[in-house]
Amino acid sequence: MADQETNLSQEKAPKSRPIFCSEPESRDEFIQDAALERTITLKCDIKLLPPLMILFVVTFIDRTNIANAKIEGMTTELKMKPNDYNMALWILNIPYIVLALPSNMLLKRGFVRPAVFLSTQMFCWALCTIGLGLSKTFNGILVCRFLMGCFEAGFVPGCAYFIGRYYKRADFSVRYAFFFSAAVFAGAFGGLLAFAIRNMNGVGGYSGWRWIFIIEGLMTIVTTGIGLLCIPDYPQQSTFLKPEEKEYLLKMLEHDAGPSRPDHYNVQSRTIAYFGADEAASSIVGFQPTILKALGYSSAQAQVHTIPVYITALGLLLTCSYCSGRLRHQYGFLLFGSVLGIIGWAIELTIPLTSIGVRYFGMFAITSCAYIQMPILVVWISNNMGGNAKVAFATGFMIGLGNCGNLVSSNDFITAENPRFRTGYGTGLALTVTGILASSVMEVMLFVKNRRRSRGKEDRKLEEGGNVLGDLGDAHPRFRYML
Repeated sequence: MADQETNLSQEKAPKSRPIFCSEPESRDEFIQDAALERTITLKCDIKLLPPLMILFVVTFIDRTNIANAKIEGMTTELKMKPNDYNMALWILNIPYIVLALPSNMLLKRGFVRPAVFLSTQMFCWALCTIGLGLSKTFNGILVCRFLMGCFEAGFVPGCAYFIGRYYKRADFSVRYAFFFSAAVFAGAFGGLLAFAIRNMNGVGGYSGWRWIFIIEGLMTIVTTGIGLLCIPDYPQQSTFLKPEEKEYLLKMLEHDAGPSRPDHYNVQSRTIAYFGADEAASSIVGFQPTILKALGYSSAQAQVHTIPVYITALGLLLTCSYCSGRLRHQYGFLLFGSVLGIIGWAIELTIPLTSIGVRYFGMFAITSCAYIQMPILVVWISNNMGGNAKVAFATGFMIGLGNCGNLVSSNDFITAENPRFRTGYGTGLALTVTGILASSVMEVMLFVKNRRRSRGKEDRKLEEGGNVLGDLGDAHPRFRYML
């Protein structure tokens, strides 16, 4: 999120220099050109977002297809024990969590173009997906899933960081929401695709669940070509902008963000909140078909019934993210998502299995809760971090450590508790409550800091020299946190 995360106050800096200029006397003040800015933003939207969204669609399908394969006979054919499926879920998340931050820092160093970096990762995990369909034993499933975690670890935080290199903080929220919406769309499309592929059962001597992995893995390999050909370079090396557009973009982003001071990362509260949202999302990804089948639906009906759940979550995600960006406010929408989640988890915990319609509504609420919160949390942390290095670290840290929620969800939906899954539902409820409490603490802290700066209680920092003042990042007295 690089050059777009520093939130300047509504107070204007002295006209003699920009707010975060480390050498104030040597640079011109940034002058906004609204027409040119709209042209540049539109070009970035067209060039940047479509290829990344296409890649994210197939990425998410690869992550969720094991849930579809499970109810199509994978566990039976491989003679998997009751909780072997849970192990297959959580083993992917170990490298996924550990490698997210290192991958993001490597991407920031720019030793290879983003198109090559992201597409190479994608090609490698596509081979692992095909390997899942060819595996003859449960151990083979574990190896492929572990390697998938290694190669997928850097994709989402890397895309978030890369998108942020092209947009101001006010524009980033809507763009990241559009990018993230691809995952929700993939959830719906993945169920429909699995429903179609299951009919290949017996073709070439392979079961239908094997073809789910093989076909979707081949789709991913084809999609890597789109990434290599269509993902642009960083703004400084981009070729789709005219020289004057590139110059304006770089100045605009510098004015909007400023230098970083990467020695202080206030990410703990938001990581806790992301942990809770991720646990809800991974619960849906890994177990929704199983939960729906336990309500009395057939395997085919369970695949199809996942589609409306994801479509509804997609609509709410886009609506909330758009409103959040327009209002420049995040916390209220996080609270709304949490309320939905609490209602959904409570329904699944308390309502009888015979009330199929009500429990099905609970799936809508839980899914919407997760997918409203996750992109807004990423935007919140990136908009409140002052500079390139700090944003790269913070987003990688939050997404990587927050993904520990996957470890929880893959172990708390216990096979022996099917169809009630009280441990899974109770854990989800507790983490949703914990997450909104953590977000509330952060909201209060940021509000207090903004009030202090508005009252001039940190203006003594303005007496520092240009180099020191420019390096303050979000500690600058004129920086205002987005709430």
